[in-house]
This record gives sequence, C-alpha cells and structure tokens, in this order.
Amino acid sequence: MKRIAPPLVSFGLCILVITLFLAVSTPSPLDTLGRFFSGTFSSWWYLGNMLNTAVLLIPAAIGSAVALRSGSLNLGGEAQLYAPALVTALLLSRIPDTVPVVPVFLAVLLAALATGAVLAAIPGILRVRFHASELLTSFLLSAALIPLLDYLVAGPLRDPGKNLLATRAIPETVRIPPIAGPSSFNLSVLPILLLAGFWALIILRTRSGYRMSMTGTAPEFAAFTGIRTGRITVLGMTLSGALHGLTGFLAVTGTWYTCHQGITSGMGWSALAVALIAGKHPLAIVPAAIIYAWIQVSGDNALLSTRVDFDSTAILQAVLFLVISARTIPSIVQFRRKRP
Repeated sequence: MKRIAPPLVSFGLCILVITLFLAVSTPSPLDTLGRFFSGTFSSWWYLGNMLNTAVLLIPAAIGSAVALRSGSLNLGGEAQLYAPALVTALLLSRIPDTVPVVPVFLAVLLAALATGAVLAAIPGILRVRFHASELLTSFLLSAALIPLLDYLVAGPLRDPGKNLLATRAIPETVRIPPIAGPSSFNLSVLPILLLAGFWALIILRTRSGYRMSMTGTAPEFAAFTGIRTGRITVLGMTLSGALHGLTGFLAVTGTWYTCHQGITSGMGWSALAVALIAGKHPLAIVPAAIIYAWIQVSGDNALLSTRVDFDSTAILQAVLFLVISARTIPSIVQFRRKRP
C-alpha cells in the first residue's frame, strides 16, 4: 500500500486542482465537470485519442525511467522527440514509389532512434568525462535546438503547397494503420506494450537491470563491486534518447503523418512525469501513462464547453512535478554527491 500511495496522492491532487479550475471558469460547472469525468468515454473518438496519447507517452516514459534507473535525469526529452520526428517526416516524405516499403520504414526508424540517442548521449558523455551536470546540459541542448527546429519546420522545410507550419505529409504506404477510425489510435500499441513488458523483464529479471538499478541507487557501492558506473551512465542516457526518438517516430507515422511546428506539445515533460510517477516499478508505467493521458485529454475536452482557456497539461505537469519530484530528485542528488 505504501508503494502505490504516492502516485495515487499525486493523481488525486491533479484531479482536484483541475476540477477547481473547471468549476470556477464556467457558468455551468456541473455540466463541465460531467464532461471532464465522463466525456472521454462518451465516444470512440475521445477514448481512442486518449489511448493513443498514452501509447505515445509509454516509450518516452520508459526512456526517462532508463535514465532515472542509471542515476541520471534527462531533461532534454522535448528535442529528443522533436528532432527524430522531423528526421522521420523528411525521409519518409521523399521516398520514391519504387522503393520497398518495409526496408525503408525500418531504416527510417533506426535513423530516428539514432537521432534521439545522439542528443541524449552528449550530456551523458559530458557528465562522465567532465563532471558536467546532465540536468543542465540536456535541458540547455534541448532549449537551443527547439527554436532551430521550429525555424526549419516553418521555413526551409515547410510544405509550400499548404498553409500549415508543417513538412510534407508522408505517403499512406508508410503510415501505421489505425485500429478503428476516426480516432488516431493505431496498431503501434502492440509493439509498445511488448516494449513495456520487455523493459520490466530486464529490470526485474536480468543482471544488466540489476547493475543499472544499483548504479542509480548506490553508485559508490556499485563502483566498489566493479560495476562500470560511467559506462552505465552513458548507456542509460543513450537509451533514454533512443526511446524518446521512438515516440517522435510514432508521432509522425501513426498520428499526424507530418512534422508540424511544436509537435511535441510538452510530451517530453509529460513522459518524465509518468516515469516519476511509476518510480521504481517498471510495470507501473503503462497504467500511469493511461491515467495521465485520461486526465490530460479529459481536461482539454472539458475546456471546449468553457469560456476560459487554460492549459490543463501545464497544470497537470506542475502538480505532478511538485509532488513527485520532492521525493525523487533529492535522493538522486544525495547519491550523486557520494559518487566517486
């Protein structure tokens, strides 16, 4: 019971805060709150989009969890999502019709994973080689790249035939098929659930998972026992970026079919919040992502009936970070001070 209490308290506070905002921002609070609590389940459109949001969050949340497990905190998730999404859209929108679809699809997937991996590996290497804080370097690198990516999408790489600030759409042959229209919920849910199970298996049943967890929770003891903590740190950050890249790839191939300006929409921070909620329980990432997506989508849907516009995602992230980070980040800092 003690293990599930903090996440439940966090979600409870989020629901309470958003409920209060909705109640005071509309002339008909009961109707708005009814939309919040039940509107997502009123049609497959809302429910499917909510599930699709959760599917996109899961790989990025696993990526954040990998970094946390290895004793790092990856704050560059936004760029690690955005850049792979742009790479995916550019490569897939320019493939000739004569090229086999499956090899191209897999090659672009590898390119997206590599893009995210490189962006996250740089802060990891800087930490091991020069003792630079990966919190700052990953965040600053992301903050520097996002305006550049926005410029590329809205300028040189923009589709001139449309009014959207987006690249050209990818062909239908490389789009992940939806499970049931008209929502964006698609077949990517199957490999993502397998990925979540594989992640839990590694952490709970393998030596590699044990070494990673030991490096994150007791780095001094891990180094004393012969574990190469520096290598695990770099590997953890690299895998974290690759998994964020997977989310960027799926966002283009399964949801939007293009890379538009601001495609991440805070998804990197949302993934970090889900990882913090799940904590040391790898099996908790999937339900945490589903509940997070429900609160986010329900809040956005309820806003359609109000006259006041506020960002429910920002409120959700703020409450979660205040509650969960208070019990997670201090332990990371404490162990880092002892790190050899």
